[in-house]
Amino acid sequence: MMSGKISAVLVFSVLLLCQCAPYRSAWNAGWTSAEAENSIMLVIDQPVTLGNKRLQYHGALHPEFRELLTHLGQPDCLAETTQGGRRYMILYYLGARKAYSCRTDDRRVTTPMQVSGPYPISDKEYKLLRTFQNKAYQSLGKKR
Repeated sequence: MMSGKISAVLVFSVLLLCQCAPYRSAWNAGWTSAEAENSIMLVIDQPVTLGNKRLQYHGALHPEFRELLTHLGQPDCLAETTQGGRRYMILYYLGARKAYSCRTDDRRVTTPMQVSGPYPISDKEYKLLRTFQNKAYQSLGKKR
């Protein structure tokens, strides 16, 4: 009789914990969104950076964005901001010295992401972003 009650409690506990996963995912998405606001982020796989997480997040919401990344590859840097209910991102490809601008409705994930570009990266932008990238790689003990 006692083992039946313990089993029931264990099963209930496991089910309860499983229900927390969607809330944790939603909290993580909100946290990364708040951290990304008005930021320029490096996109590195190992260790996974905030920029990398933001690309994964937007790729999961917008299949057209995921296809763009599949076609262009992973950018070196990502800038992100929200203004007037719209989310704006700039994908920086330093090797090609090109950038792409992305825009979507921040409140409706069903609205497709609009992409324009490529645009040339100015010498000033390039120098700033490359220095940022080099310092990050040095601190990680990695080579580009």
